[in-house]
Amino acid sequence: MASSLLSRSLTRGPPSLNDNVSGMNYNDSSVETGRRHYYSSSQGPFYNANNIFMFYGGGERGDTVERIIHSFRTDDQIIHVHGERGSGKTMLSLVISDRIKHRFNIIRYDVPEISASLLLRHLLIELCPQKADLISAEQAQQGVDEQKCETALQCIVDQLSSADRARTHRPYVLIVDSQAQIQSGALGIIERLAALQTCGQVIMHCVLFHTLPDNSARTLHARQNAAPSGNHHWLRRLTLAEINEYLGHHMMLFDFNRRDLFTREMAYFIADRSEGVFRSINTLARNAFTIANLEDADKLSMSHLLMAGLPPREEPSTESGFLARHRGGVIALMGSCVVASTAAAVFLFR
Repeated sequence: MASSLLSRSLTRGPPSLNDNVSGMNYNDSSVETGRRHYYSSSQGPFYNANNIFMFYGGGERGDTVERIIHSFRTDDQIIHVHGERGSGKTMLSLVISDRIKHRFNIIRYDVPEISASLLLRHLLIELCPQKADLISAEQAQQGVDEQKCETALQCIVDQLSSADRARTHRPYVLIVDSQAQIQSGALGIIERLAALQTCGQVIMHCVLFHTLPDNSARTLHARQNAAPSGNHHWLRRLTLAEINEYLGHHMMLFDFNRRDLFTREMAYFIADRSEGVFRSINTLARNAFTIANLEDADKLSMSHLLMAGLPPREEPSTESGFLARHRGGVIALMGSCVVASTAAAVFLFR
């Protein structure tokens, strides 16, 4: 019995990879139902826009990160990064924070509004929490006078320049990532803090992210080669080749078996509709995955992208027409016309 089993196994030979695959009923062209729903969920691809593990270094983003980190070793205390909404400014700031977190104390300001009083309260909470009541939350929103701002700023300067702080000497990096324009008062505070030094070393470096208007962003995209100028860096839009690479890069990190899901034709369509803006690319891809899931499709196709890229339906105009706005006058006019015509008819046939 044992000899027959041994001879049978020798005749058959060792199990092959194809045997294992066929035994598992594996089919690379389909996605099981559970995974299909996962693709269109809030944890699916292109939803985690601020996950630093999904950072795409193309479009000169990786070079920009390296240049900014290198600037911390020079005399550029204030670094400016310019980009339109959806160009990846927040992702870039998170990547920079992660890269330098072991060598610097990081303070992030990512509040939608920014003013001198709001910035000072934020810094008081971070650096002098016991004196945060110098500017209350209500005062920060309404704004405070110059004397109160100076008192709060001096408290922050004293904390940064203290003897204990000088001994440890771990520099700070202030990252301002706000959608609003930085007002002159807040910029003056940042400049004063950036000028502080101890033992000949800068105490606080600052990275300011500025939102560009759409017109400036299109001009920047047309130039393509937006080289940094001093301590200013620009985040341009992606080209067609970079969009194709970004889609493959993102899908490979999310699901290696689906790394080639987007064909070149699909990438070309996404490039045309998104104009190379990260936010638009992610939104279009997410919507296409949702449509594919609603149709119970195994994988994304060009038809799903076409439906996701349809222009939004025009909302009916809320403005009333002429007749609706002057209904009373029109009715009165028609009534007078009827009365006049009746009177004319009576006069003619009398």
